[in-house]
Amino acid sequence: LIKNNHDLLEELKEKGISNRNILNAIKNVPRETFVNEISIRLAYENMPLPIDCEQTISQPYVVAYMIDCLKLKKTDIVLEIGTGTGYQTAVISHLCQKIYTIEIFKKLLYQAKINLDKLKIKNVNYKLGDGANGWGEKILFDSIIISATSETIPFKLLQSLKNFGNLIIPKKYPSGNQKLILVKKTSENSFD
Repeated sequence: LIKNNHDLLEELKEKGISNRNILNAIKNVPRETFVNEISIRLAYENMPLPIDCEQTISQPYVVAYMIDCLKLKKTDIVLEIGTGTGYQTAVISHLCQKIYTIEIFKKLLYQAKINLDKLKIKNVNYKLGDGANGWGEKILFDSIIISATSETIPFKLLQSLKNFGNLIIPKKYPSGNQKLILVKKTSENSFD
């Protein structure tokens, strides 16, 4: 059974994703654009899929859930760490004013730019580099979303958040388990 975006949206609703804006953004982003040719028939399965550079495109539910946790507003400026082929970037682009995205692999960043250009998405700034170092310029972000697991939350990223901004990251524990951690900046040097 080949699934389509409609089937995927129904599955996300069943799993508790109810934010209309997020569901509409996912509806407007054709996931097959962001996967390898061998994965096209699986594009709308709710599962991570392999992309180049031994990376994966995240599971749609995880993308939707992490974005939902950030409580994005149309006026927000978002920093994304880990562009990949641009799927999550495309979804977020529909939900905020501007998204800044950093990818460590040149090949993936190049693919993401092509994919987002195809969809005529214009509110994205790209950077090749290590996301742990942040954007590098004095921009404060309303939200930061980190795609890759990490054992620590890079301090430079916490410093890049506006007060009352949110950061979400999949944290890796020594046991091998992972948990999503949501951090809210409550003042200059305090975080919940």
